[in-house]
Amino acid sequence: MTSIDRIRKTGRLLGVLSLLAVCRSASPSPTHASPLPLVLVADAPLPGKPVRFDYQDIDSAKKRLFIAHMNDASVVVVRTTDGSLVKVISGIPTPRGVAVAPEAKRVFVTASPNQLVLIDSESLMVLGRVTTGRSPDGVAWDPAQRIVGVSDQGDGALSLIDDSGMGARKQVALGRETGNVVFDGTRAVFWIAVVSAAGPDRLISVDPVAAQVVDTIFLPGCAGAHGLRIHPNGKSAFIACEGNAKVVRVELAGKHSLVLSASGADPDVLAIDAGLSLLYVATESGDLRLFDLSKPGLVMLGQQHPGPGAHSVAVDQATHHIFLPIALGPHGAPVLRIMRPASS
Repeated sequence: MTSIDRIRKTGRLLGVLSLLAVCRSASPSPTHASPLPLVLVADAPLPGKPVRFDYQDIDSAKKRLFIAHMNDASVVVVRTTDGSLVKVISGIPTPRGVAVAPEAKRVFVTASPNQLVLIDSESLMVLGRVTTGRSPDGVAWDPAQRIVGVSDQGDGALSLIDDSGMGARKQVALGRETGNVVFDGTRAVFWIAVVSAAGPDRLISVDPVAAQVVDTIFLPGCAGAHGLRIHPNGKSAFIACEGNAKVVRVELAGKHSLVLSASGADPDVLAIDAGLSLLYVATESGDLRLFDLSKPGLVMLGQQHPGPGAHSVAVDQATHHIFLPIALGPHGAPVLRIMRPASS
């Protein structure tokens, strides 16, 4: 989905004012006896305009959450303990992807029209900006080789930037459009969701040093491959298919067996709670679905509607709290909705 399409969708979603204070549980999936409801921990006020947010990432050592305030040209930094504001880093046009790199003491943010913004994670000052491909989206960090992987969505490619984001850039062409990217430390590759110009969408792995494709996994039944996460055991991947409201689980080895499940309309960001074995699938429609990672396939535990346009989710692995930035909170201003599983 392009930035323009996302902005239009958000505009429609934010107009549905009747949904502002909704936080309800839905009926459980037939594959499980009972839902796993989420309970509200807090609604922390967020600064800035009531416009679209995008990706997030957590600096677990410093207990900070970095949130891309996409349509307000800023990155908002809050404390994961209570959602209180640390700093607003402004002057970042259309920030989208966010990746914390503790080994480099940096935070990487993709921005329009073709930039990677480097932020010092200690001082929270902008260190520099480097060139990427067109319309960069997701971003990931390889701590071993100190390479940053950027999804050049507009080019359908992956940029590999050496020297912790300050070095040479190599671009690997992959398809018509690229979605999110993650680093797989076990295999020492970047995995990236790819929308193909012909045939089914794909999950592709790339060697960051050689800048070459290692493996291509076809995703039949998935339209608009975008959101991406790797199972904590490293054996499978989860992909959000925003074009046909599906989530995919695919094995990364062997015959690449694949399972599909309904995700809610326009799935976007995925997040995993490794300790509780939960997969969260956030959607542009604001519906949030939870899947049980301890079981094979895709077993849904329950679903809720945390708020309008709550399409971005992040998980604190220590507290099991989840964070959902909402442009229009109950009082018409941005809030960070903090929730947790009732059973945690």
